[in-house]
Amino acid sequence: MANPVMNSIVKDWSTQQTTPAGYPTMPGYQPASQQASNPYAGQANPYAAQQAPAYGQPTGYGDPQAYGQQQGAYGDPMASYEAMMTAPAADAVDRGRMTYDDVVVKSLICFGLLLAGATVGWMMGLASPSIAVASMSVGCLVALGLGLFVQFSKKVRPGAIIAYSLIEGVVLGALSCFFEIVYPGIVVTAVLATLVVIGVTLGAFSFGFIRNSGAVTRIATIGSISFFFYYMISLILSRSGAVDMTAVNNYKVFGFIPLGVIIGVIAIIIGVLCLVRDFDAVKVGVNTGVPVKYSWLCTFAIMTDVIWIYLEILKLLSYFMRRD
Repeated sequence: MANPVMNSIVKDWSTQQTTPAGYPTMPGYQPASQQASNPYAGQANPYAAQQAPAYGQPTGYGDPQAYGQQQGAYGDPMASYEAMMTAPAADAVDRGRMTYDDVVVKSLICFGLLLAGATVGWMMGLASPSIAVASMSVGCLVALGLGLFVQFSKKVRPGAIIAYSLIEGVVLGALSCFFEIVYPGIVVTAVLATLVVIGVTLGAFSFGFIRNSGAVTRIATIGSISFFFYYMISLILSRSGAVDMTAVNNYKVFGFIPLGVIIGVIAIIIGVLCLVRDFDAVKVGVNTGVPVKYSWLCTFAIMTDVIWIYLEILKLLSYFMRRD
């Protein structure tokens, strides 16, 4: 399921305190008016120890050694100022702020773990289908619990996101293995189609052909939550035997389009809109200068949406590859 909590997080990012010029503030930031009233507030006055000597005390005039000490004392503030001005500017990494590289690196880590888990699930499905089914059932529950924990936790949980990647990979690997056994070649086609959808969406977003908006966010959030409950209710009805969901999905709309195809296309569109929202969340986070820890949450949101799109494409392809 897509990550609806990203909406509230982006709102929090957009209300972060900024300077009058519109830049994100740093720890210890004070407005210029406060700084002007007391420029040395909380700091040692560099000229405090450079007061004139009392009457009758030697001034060091004519003493080269004493004169050099005084010159060094008066030269220290200027030297520190020059060192500060010539020092390299602190970038986002030095300030602990999220960058695009952070999201890319963490995405590679999580998708690598997802692929590793999928390999285990695939091999398990080939070796022992019964064990694979049991592992897939338990893995779905654990992954669902971890996903809800990550989404609704008040803190960013990198460990839970890593565990989710591995467990969800096992579930996807076993499920993909079963689809491949029934429909040979479907997995490769679904993976390629998923990569094409992600690439086209990212390109369209980067070049401004598609943008996030309030309407897009509402449609993505409502649609993802609705599909989540739809699939949960369908699973319960199918397992209980109350409704034959296979017959429902095969019902021909307009006499030739299976209902499952229409539902699958709508679900893929919802997944793409969620992906656009996640790309926009990354952009807002980087521009706002949010802490680097939020790159894990952005990675988790993107990963869940990619999994959503892959599963929907896998199901959609199965309707066209069925042999009557």
